[in-house]
Amino acid sequence: MSNRPITVLMVNEYPDYIDAKVWAGELMKRIPQLQFRLWPDAGNKGDIDIVLIDKGASPGFFDAMSGLRAVLYLGAGVDGIDLESFPKGLPLIRLATRDQTSEVVQYIILRVLCQQRHVVDYMKQQGRKSWNPIAPRKLSETRIVVLGAGRIGGWAAKLFAELGYDTAVWSRHQKALPGIRSYFGRTQLADALTGRDYVICSLPLTGDTRGILNSSSFGKMKRGSYLVNVGRGAHINEVDLIHALDEGQLSGACLDVFEREPLDASSPFWTHPRVTITPHVASFWVDSGIGQAADLCGQVARGEPLSNKIDLEQGY
Repeated sequence: MSNRPITVLMVNEYPDYIDAKVWAGELMKRIPQLQFRLWPDAGNKGDIDIVLIDKGASPGFFDAMSGLRAVLYLGAGVDGIDLESFPKGLPLIRLATRDQTSEVVQYIILRVLCQQRHVVDYMKQQGRKSWNPIAPRKLSETRIVVLGAGRIGGWAAKLFAELGYDTAVWSRHQKALPGIRSYFGRTQLADALTGRDYVICSLPLTGDTRGILNSSSFGKMKRGSYLVNVGRGAHINEVDLIHALDEGQLSGACLDVFEREPLDASSPFWTHPRVTITPHVASFWVDSGIGQAADLCGQVARGEPLSNKIDLEQGY
């Protein structure tokens, strides 16, 4: 690696998930010439090479960073960044680690299996000392569609298919996944949703996918279907979802993400009998991204092409 100093600025708005001291220590251990700064102590913005950020930047945040070479967004998506005002030509890198992806996939599988194998029902029966076997739906007769077929959705779909579920994916472009039906484009969304017992949302949040789960899409789903959302809260029209649950169109929903977080105490989701809430924890250990951040520093120091760049036009 080049001996050129690398100055990294971290913006850490979520200390419950990211320990800045751990990141600083690990990065400086791996890259001796690295200089670490923690916002708001940015120092001379003109000599900052890389920004690590876990929340959207305020307008003009990057303006004085004349030497900035890359921005690494510490999340599964980059919807927290205003891509329209993001500096043109500046590489925006997504966090893409196997550990992080695996955690989300585990969460998806867990939530479906809890429903499929009646985990909550058995917990209630135990409290009543009731011995009552409940037959799960046969796997070959259980139809799942995963919305979004990237690193997370594609992996989850493959595992569901291997377990024996009738599995499909829906995405912007057609995917070639063995044993999995691929729907693509907005015109095929209705077909993708029709007749599915489980609908999993792992989409990136873009202008095209915002509000994609609404009264129209809920109406296309099989009556009694179950929704799992690990994408973004803004994928769902919350009023429409409550109505679909109340009317029995959906049998339930597991929601890990919400349009406003933390979820307000007045939200009807908290007390709805058909809703399971988790506090944005499908992926938790962002520290798995330290290695990727170190690799990025090395690529910048050596003047190499940067990996995992976001297509600013597509938003992912």
